[in-house]
Amino acid sequence: MKIYSPWAEVDSSAPVLLNPRLDTLEGKTIGLYAHFKGHSPLMLQILSELLQERFPTTKFKAIQLKRDTKEAFKLPEFDAQLKEWLKDVDGVITAYGDAGSCCMFHAYNTVYVEKLGKPCVMLCKEDLVGVGRKAATSRLCPNLRFVTSKIPDLTWMPELDEKVREGIIRPNLRDILDEIIDGLTKPLTEEEKIPYVKDNSFAQPFEVDSLDGINDLFYKNGWTTGLPIVPPTEEKVREMLKGTDLPADYVVAQIPPMNGKATVEKIAINAVMAGCKPTYMPVLIAMVKAIVDPKIALEGWVCSVASWCPIITVSGKVAQEIGIGTGAAALSQYQKANAAISRTYAYIIQNIAGVRPGVEDMAEVGHEARMGITLGDRIADDNPWEPLHVDFGLDKEDSAVIMFWGQERYEGHGGNAEGCFKSMFRCAYGGWDRGCCYVMSPGFARVLDREGYKSRKEVLRYVQQYARHSAANVNFRWMYDNNHIPEGVQIPRSKDVSAPLFWTMDHMMIVISGSNYDATCINFAGGGEHGGPSCAKIELPANWAELVKEYEVIEPEYHPY
Repeated sequence: MKIYSPWAEVDSSAPVLLNPRLDTLEGKTIGLYAHFKGHSPLMLQILSELLQERFPTTKFKAIQLKRDTKEAFKLPEFDAQLKEWLKDVDGVITAYGDAGSCCMFHAYNTVYVEKLGKPCVMLCKEDLVGVGRKAATSRLCPNLRFVTSKIPDLTWMPELDEKVREGIIRPNLRDILDEIIDGLTKPLTEEEKIPYVKDNSFAQPFEVDSLDGINDLFYKNGWTTGLPIVPPTEEKVREMLKGTDLPADYVVAQIPPMNGKATVEKIAINAVMAGCKPTYMPVLIAMVKAIVDPKIALEGWVCSVASWCPIITVSGKVAQEIGIGTGAAALSQYQKANAAISRTYAYIIQNIAGVRPGVEDMAEVGHEARMGITLGDRIADDNPWEPLHVDFGLDKEDSAVIMFWGQERYEGHGGNAEGCFKSMFRCAYGGWDRGCCYVMSPGFARVLDREGYKSRKEVLRYVQQYARHSAANVNFRWMYDNNHIPEGVQIPRSKDVSAPLFWTMDHMMIVISGSNYDATCINFAGGGEHGGPSCAKIELPANWAELVKEYEVIEPEYHPY
């Protein structure tokens, strides 16, 4: 029988070829391209001094992309600056691939410079070169030249003092100087001249004689987490496609880091594996759109050395129609829709984004909710406020998926507004505008509403203004050196004053979910500038009412004991 592969195809129609290398560095102008962290331009400055000793007539030009997890071509102002800067540059050295997502984005941008016609070499922490190569390959330049170093990630060093400069950076760069020179001057090999063509055979359907062993086969191929799946047969996939009017080959998005094509069919295949119903398809398609929204730098979370979890909120009447739990234990994923949508997210990240542990996912420890938390925003009468999606500019009658990347989890309670806010103020400071996703029970929301806070925005405005801590807790070097000062925000000049725990409201949201037992709030400290929230409207097929009736929600009948 035919089995569909959940693995996505990748478009390889525009490979990036390496540019011819320089004959020498003598008399040339070498570009020094730094990423957003403060030690990156310092490393390149020291490197220029070492190269100048070897090549006295060489000139150097420096540029820095001061934005975290951004691709240069998507930033019009910087892109124009970069192209102008490159006009009289002969070759480029980029630095430094020193963390999972940082390495990935720096490799993307180095490939972009090769695409613009300049030979490059990228400096990379030795244990992250695999991440860099994977990123370069995803941008169709697998032969991008890397030089690895033992210089650690210096992000959290208290100070970039002489001990760091002369005791760590300079000697390590001196050790790899010849390799850097070779990276810019050693002629291309025959292999490096061959255009990259992606082998998409892994993404094609295949035949099996029996479904026996199908779970082990999918796990061995890296397509699942090992849990039992529903085999994506032709019949099952066709049935899942009933949940949308879009054609099967329609590409909803290309999901990084692999840039796999998230066709409607590939989404359906992964949904079948996770045990979804066809009525979940509109939610899954909106989820994919929200994942690739510019407000979410996906690789910043799924490929980070830090640990993050996606919170997938379904807001509006669709949540009720497909059975997403918004009552007791809403976060615990007892309901089929919650569990299956989360599991589909996990498979999409594995099979369309191409993220695997220790290969692209570089989290040191990981997160217990890494595979996703799905919940609904409660629309019952006990929720005093407008639906969450209304805060994102949609109509009340619409439905939407809102994505948010969270990290720490705190639980609090409140019998009055003072107690509620005291609970909401609990959040570890992270050195950037991290934000927070608050999942509060209806009772918690009613306490705040009763005491005069008539909307989510009013509550968040109060939290942003009055949740404060000592400025002595602020990592000023991180914010200044690594270009993490939020736009329009004034940073305290003295550590003797207080500072906001949340610099802005840009990355804050409230979801109402849970029972009416008491007044509880869960704080998921967030991913900040590139962690959302993002919102995508759910588009329903023309026969939605019939589908809802055909695939009606099953309510468990729990046995008494």
